Amino acid sequence: MIDCVKMGKRIAKLRREAGLTQDQMADKLFVTRQLVSKWEQGLGVPTVEMLLNLCELLHTSFEYVLGLDDAPDKGQKEEL
Repeated sequence: MIDCVKMGKRIAKLRREAGLTQDQMADKLFVTRQLVSKWEQGLGVPTVEMLLNLCELLHTSFEYVLGLDDAPDKGQKEEL
């Protein structure tokens, strides 16, 4: 099962590591900052299409964002 809160924390962490604000990420994905905030809080989840765009933007895997894999990129381990 997918943990929405864990997924949101990963999205927020990856966004910060990419040096993006919520506004900047929203602009790149053609969504609102409020929607990005909801994702990061675990109050909503991106559509499959949006999730693919998000992963491409943040240079990570679909599996990592969904919490199915603990390595953000192949060969790396997540630091908690």
